Amino acid sequence: MKKKISLSPDVPCGCNSGLPYGECHQPIFDAPKEEMLVVSWRIYAESWATNADHYRVQGVYANLAGQIANAGDIRRVLDIGTGRGHGLAALRDVLPPDIRIVGVDENPECLAAAAQLLGIDALPTNIRRAENSVLPNGYLISTYPAGNLIDQGSITLIQSDVIVRDSALERLLNAAGSFDAVCLWFNGVHKARSATEIARHFEVKSDADNRTLVEDRVLSIAAERLRPGGILHLVNRIATIDIEATGRAIAQTYRDWLEDMPFQLEAIGAFRYEEPTGGVLVRSADLGVNEMPNYALSMLFRRR
Repeated sequence: MKKKISLSPDVPCGCNSGLPYGECHQPIFDAPKEEMLVVSWRIYAESWATNADHYRVQGVYANLAGQIANAGDIRRVLDIGTGRGHGLAALRDVLPPDIRIVGVDENPECLAAAAQLLGIDALPTNIRRAENSVLPNGYLISTYPAGNLIDQGSITLIQSDVIVRDSALERLLNAAGSFDAVCLWFNGVHKARSATEIARHFEVKSDADNRTLVEDRVLSIAAERLRPGGILHLVNRIATIDIEATGRAIAQTYRDWLEDMPFQLEAIGAFRYEEPTGGVLVRSADLGVNEMPNYALSMLFRRR
């Protein structure tokens, strides 16, 4: 891991966020190394509250939940990247009352906020599991204890990073049985990800690299956990002036990517929305892209 570099709080942050370093990565990189993940999770959860509420007001989560509800008899859902729970709240509003949802997120602060939003008593042993440490090479790593997790019925929230082997999560999912839907909506990343062993090992250099890494893992999970005929729902942010052409190109990319996997692209659609002025900034290094319309690009894949 590279040695920390002392920068002025007023200089632009090197991550291309457009923010001064003091308002972006400095609080994380100034923290003791063993606390960097905890600080980063807290900052992300606080910032994401602005995005999530902004999307909710625009009907983004309701729109996506409706797509799941219209995809068939959906009662058992595995949601990866649960965030602050707005997506789960929307799903609960439109799915049958006997739903069973397992929501997984790396960020314990997001999961605690999700529990509050959903009005459930998430167990600390389920949502605050990570044991963080610093490896000899200087990178950060989170591990998860092997003790049993508790299935809480209608909605169960679990802290885990799907890139990491987590035997306790695997046992809980095995006991839950096959799922009708696996969701990955708005795959995001906290600011300390670049300091982790995962980023080093998988050569993650950007948010796009991290998104690809997580999506690839989610595809494997869906291939294993979805029932035949079940739905994999991927939703990404897209900025473009020609959503139809962009959608066609992305759909073809995913068809090629999934050629050897048991999924068929059933539907692709785009939902126009606006990003908030604050919160987690979704930016491009290309300033021209930031002026383009924003879309939630939704792809529904059917498990063969």
